[in-house]
Formats: sequence, C-alpha cells, structure tokens
Amino acid sequence: MAFKPSQRRSREEEDTELNITPIMNLMVVLIPLLLSVAQLTEIALLEYLPPAEAAEAPDAGSAPEEPGQKGGEEARLSLVINLTESNIQVSMFNKVKPGPHFYEIPLLPEGTYDWKALNDSLWSVKQREVGPQLGLDSTENEFGEWEYFPRFKFLDGRELSITARGETPFQLIVAAMDVCRFHKEDGEKRELFPVTVLKQFE
Repeated sequence: MAFKPSQRRSREEEDTELNITPIMNLMVVLIPLLLSVAQLTEIALLEYLPPAEAAEAPDAGSAPEEPGQKGGEEARLSLVINLTESNIQVSMFNKVKPGPHFYEIPLLPEGTYDWKALNDSLWSVKQREVGPQLGLDSTENEFGEWEYFPRFKFLDGRELSITARGETPFQLIVAAMDVCRFHKEDGEKRELFPVTVLKQFE
C-alpha cells in the first residue's frame, strides 16, 4: 500500500532576513556604558633631546669657557650629570676638576644613588647659577602651534645632560630624569631642568 507524498517536503522554503535591529539597539546602549566605566591608562612621556641636536661641545683645542662667559650668542651653563659606578658627578661650564662647578655625590650606604641629594643640589644650582626667570620665549612645534617656555640668563637654563655607561639599566636613567625635572618645596613643585639630553661614555 503506497502512501501519499507529504506536501510539506514539496513546499519551497521561503527566504527570511534576520532582524538585527534589537542587537544593534543593544550595542548602541552598551558601548557608551562600557566606555564610561572603563579605566584608561595614562602614559607619561619624558622628553629628551638626541645628543646630535642638543649639545654643542667646544673644540678639543679651544679653552673651556669661564662661568658667565659669552659662548656664541648667549652663555651656556653646560650642566652634566654623570652616573658612575661609585658616585654621581655634577659638572658645570665643562669643568672636570673638584670645585664649585664640579663635585661628586657619593652612594648611599646600601649602594644606591642618593637621588634626594642630587635633587637638592640641582635646586641649589638653579637658584645660584641660573637665577630668576627673565621672561618668556616661544617656539613653533611640528604641529604649527606656538609653545612658550621661561627664559633665563643661560641659553640652556632649562637643560641638562645625563651620561652613563652602556650597561646602565634604563630604569636608573628614567629615575635620574625624574629627579632632575622638579623640586618639591613646602608642598609646591618647582621646575629644575625638564629638558634632558642623553649621552653615553665609555
């Protein structure tokens, strides 16, 4: 006995479009909500100048400039911080002999750098050698915007060089840059030398 073929199998299937409107409405609500509660990471950038663009070292045969002497158009402080294995050396006006413009900060008893002594020392240099702000200078950045910064009697009154050996951990270089940027006094931040030139010595 033969059965009658089912009409359901012979019926053509109808194409239906998926309704994604509810899902889109959900996304429109969720995305602003998630962005409002998300914690975005803030990245602090430390600016530094490549050695080729920053330091204009005197010729080997020329005599070093005396403090306050005009070198070119304006006098330069030529402040250098040397991170050695046994101490921190601070040099000004290209001096390399012990004196008021070249001195060493010994390591702490535990063998680490004395960052506080360096910060206090740089604050003394800022007050004694650089002196008060004389006005404002401006420069145009790569975006065509004008940036204003303090002007001092030295052309490099906001700048210093940090030198270290090639095997020095980069964390120590960053720590030195942080120490040289600001000085805290009575709970207030005072600018030291925020523009850093990184160098390497053998």
